[in-house]
Amino acid sequence: LRTVTGVQTCALPISLGLLGDRTRAERVYASALNDLKPPPQGDIFSRIDYGSTLRDAAALVTLASEAGGSRPVITTAVQRIEEVRPKMSYTSTQENAWMVLAARALSKDGGAVSLNVAGAAVKGPLYRNMRASELGQPLRVGNTGEDAVHAVVTVTGAPVTPEPAAENGFKIERQYFTLDGDAADPSKAKQNQRFVVVLKVTEPEPRYGRVLIADYLPAGFEIDNPRLVSSGDTGTLSWISDAAAPVNSEFRDDRFSAAFDRNSRDTPVFSVAYVVRAVAPGRYVLPQAYVEDMYRPDRFGRTGTGTIEISGK
Repeated sequence: LRTVTGVQTCALPISLGLLGDRTRAERVYASALNDLKPPPQGDIFSRIDYGSTLRDAAALVTLASEAGGSRPVITTAVQRIEEVRPKMSYTSTQENAWMVLAARALSKDGGAVSLNVAGAAVKGPLYRNMRASELGQPLRVGNTGEDAVHAVVTVTGAPVTPEPAAENGFKIERQYFTLDGDAADPSKAKQNQRFVVVLKVTEPEPRYGRVLIADYLPAGFEIDNPRLVSSGDTGTLSWISDAAAPVNSEFRDDRFSAAFDRNSRDTPVFSVAYVVRAVAPGRYVLPQAYVEDMYRPDRFGRTGTGTIEISGK
């Protein structure tokens, strides 16, 4: 039986298993596992269906566990996850969602887990959140059961200092102009002064992707006249070169965002713009502008941070 790569691959063996046809179900599971091998070029990340080896392996673990798939099938799918997850610095929303579901499905069989946590006996899976202040002394966890136990440790936090500008598949530049197209300096703005913010993105090797641009506003700025946005079809800001029309754009209190559908035939450089007004005198942090492939977030770019100062009238 031949299958196609993706979550849909799991539907047939699950249906067969629920109908009691275990023999054919296992044959299709085996075919699905073979499809989960990373492509020869080593691209373990996203595809046109938003999928990846990691997402599909997690989906297979989830659905096979719920439909009574054999232990070898589930174990092999877990091994696929373990092979590709360490190679990925970032994961997409679909990968995260399916890994959560896979963890929940596997936890149903966790009753045999036996641990020693800081000298106390614990039965079943262990989930614990800890703050840095609570780790003054090492937390010792030992496996007192007969089977091997996998430990996953996740560390989250906020940077103490702003991150520098970065380019990884994309480069993003943020420039400020007057409405007539003359270069402007936002670091010395006057109250009620308007600026055109131009976000220029360079993708040296264009490829298929759903690309999102997000530009966070300084506290003293607000978006002015959302209709006044450059695109490939309007001449309102016709002096902007390489203007591209987003498939969706949003004008929020704290940010401007625009989404683009990209493919390998697109030009390497594209721009989008919006208008802001300086509204509140003071000195403010200028946050980063960010671009990323939404389903392959290892491909991204960001600007540095800065400061702006708005003087009164």
